[in-house]
Amino acid sequence: MNKDGIHHTITFYPSGEKHTIPEGTLLADALSESGVVINTPCGGKGTCGKCKIRVEELSEAVLACRTVITSDLKIHTDLQEQWSVPFLPAIQADTRLAVAIDIGTTTVKISLVDISNRATYEIDTFFNPQQRFGHDVISRIAAAHEASGQLCLQDLIRKTLSSRLARAFKSTGLSTERVERIVVAGNTTMLYLLFGIDVITLGKYPYTAPVRDFVSMKANLIGFEDFTSARVSTIPVLSAFIGADLIGGLTLCHDMGISSNVLFLDLGTNGELFFLNREGASYATSCAMGPALEGMNISWGMAAYEGAITHVRKEPDGLAFDMIGNGEPVGITGTALIDLIAILLDKGIITPEGSLIGPSLSDNGLSRPEKTRDTKRISLWGKMELTQKDIRNVQLAKAASLAASQLLLEAAGCDAADVEHVFIAGSLGEHLDYSNFKKLGFLPHFQHARHTVLGNTSLKAAVAACLDPNFFNRATFLRNKTKEVVLSKIPRFQKVFIDSINFPREQEKRNG
Repeated sequence: MNKDGIHHTITFYPSGEKHTIPEGTLLADALSESGVVINTPCGGKGTCGKCKIRVEELSEAVLACRTVITSDLKIHTDLQEQWSVPFLPAIQADTRLAVAIDIGTTTVKISLVDISNRATYEIDTFFNPQQRFGHDVISRIAAAHEASGQLCLQDLIRKTLSSRLARAFKSTGLSTERVERIVVAGNTTMLYLLFGIDVITLGKYPYTAPVRDFVSMKANLIGFEDFTSARVSTIPVLSAFIGADLIGGLTLCHDMGISSNVLFLDLGTNGELFFLNREGASYATSCAMGPALEGMNISWGMAAYEGAITHVRKEPDGLAFDMIGNGEPVGITGTALIDLIAILLDKGIITPEGSLIGPSLSDNGLSRPEKTRDTKRISLWGKMELTQKDIRNVQLAKAASLAASQLLLEAAGCDAADVEHVFIAGSLGEHLDYSNFKKLGFLPHFQHARHTVLGNTSLKAAVAACLDPNFFNRATFLRNKTKEVVLSKIPRFQKVFIDSINFPREQEKRNG
């Protein structure tokens, strides 16, 4: 927090560039605002060590995510060490280019789109810098109640996107002037903050979204200063909590030729679902799942960067894991967390109620849980632990998903037996072990359904809109036909949510 308007100067070496930053700002936020590319895959917990920066005034390197600015600083940073140059094949001089962006509450992803050859290349992934104002949309809407808060949130995402895009294009030798269009997808709050639209009504009853269709505008008017030839557009939204990410997924589903008996779940901090019934009528809802599945609010959670455990599996001599890179693991991703809890549930180390009761001392090397700092915890690998609180956070996400899907089906006049297709979307879904996901009971048992993991459909929809401008018209048409199911207006919601918290028991898992 800034104290009485006090500011300090950060000087970057070897460039000598200077930036003025409010006192109390995290160094990681100051670096991001200054255009310095830095990754914090552990979400600012200080566990991964990826954001170490040498500060001249201090005797050793510090973690940018844990260091608060209280004085002028001289910082030494090699930007090349903080940036992985994306691999791109040779792109011809006359190739038409576009950029697709998915602004998630937790993570932002960017792809370069080769319009001429209909090819796509992911060029950057990073944490949304607005996280310092809270992990969910409600926290950020609350932070925007003052004009300065809204402006800060707006500037954070604009400056970060602009600097990361500019660096990506510079590193690949491509001219930003070649980009014809930039298409952005994301939830309604993220889009309002990008386009400079007041978010207050989104978080205040009756939670209205006064703008549902966004006017295309020149890129330099919203901070993309290097993209002088491009216009920025976005897929339309349905409501305050049904955004362009879900409407994009709905449009992709229809484009695949699947338009009935479909349940679609976009996993994220804000879970969004739609259901197409047997007549093809569309119903949509949203639920607050929290950021646990994206590695946040988890003791040793992190995004899928070097050092992250991505999957856990049972082997005869104990638990084994897959990780990104070499060396010791430094954190666990959402996909691995789901694997781990499913395995421990099977072994009876976690009860269906979610209690961590622990194994015997000889069971696969796992220690008995200890209660420290007000929560039970069990040791994993190295310093890593799984805590009772971590399990509860996953249960809350699971309960939100299960309750929302059950009530959505009811609103559409259908039951689980009617569902023929289940689509799982979101970045988590790209690497999800769906069998373990089912074991934890995130969705009802669909005995006749084919289950498909689609990955990040928000980004895929933005790419599709880059390649086909008519995608916007199809999205608008489908949006207008969709009925929103507001869970808070359903008297039974709280009971259904509470009844959904427990993990399935053995008989239920066999049925699933």
